[in-house]
Amino acid sequence: MSGDLRVKRVEEKYPISFWQYAELYAALSAMLIPDKHNDPDSYMIRSVYFDDYSETAYYDKVSGEKERYKLRLRIYPPDFETVKLEVKEKRGGYQQKHSLLISRHEAEALINKDYDIALQNKAIEEMLLKCGIAIHSKRPVVMNQYRRSAFMHPINNIRITLDRDILSSETSFDLFSESPVLFPVTDYYEALLEVKYDNFLFKWISDILDTYGLDMEAYSKYALSRRLFDNYIS
Repeated sequence: MSGDLRVKRVEEKYPISFWQYAELYAALSAMLIPDKHNDPDSYMIRSVYFDDYSETAYYDKVSGEKERYKLRLRIYPPDFETVKLEVKEKRGGYQQKHSLLISRHEAEALINKDYDIALQNKAIEEMLLKCGIAIHSKRPVVMNQYRRSAFMHPINNIRITLDRDILSSETSFDLFSESPVLFPVTDYYEALLEVKYDNFLFKWISDILDTYGLDMEAYSKYALSRRLFDNYIS
């Protein structure tokens, strides 16, 4: 499997309406390079997130802690064999992501809390130790899924994404199901614009985005996906 891949970058998030989504999709398609996985206009992402029994990752997110992390497994259906184990760290306004390709068998072991089996892969153990994560204290807490349209510019590693059809489950974590039972986490017409870059964003791109009068928010698909926990348990 691959080694630990690291990315450190700025990440900005803007909730948008259905009409803004449609207009931004057209504008971004005209001025940036579409991701090769936009097949033809988007691709699916499905993730299982982990937290400890004190819900530290969740509470750190909703309270706006400057330094926090999320641990997740991620796949891109219909590909059910290529699995990413990711640790996403936030330090102030910067993000750093550690990513490791693991097997489906290892991912299922993590979801089932068979951690000793998963840790037979020393690369998993090394990455978690490097990030200071005690995996035996974690368990899966939510699965979400959405469709993403992605666009990029090679300079400054600029990547702009539009996410829609955001669904989740807090009771089923079958990452590899072909038809999981999932529920909308937002209004059907709401979507999310994410702007990611290193160093700085070109003014001609920011000017396009400014025409929509968008407000940057600490929007989290992970936190929104945990509505059952937030409404009835916390």
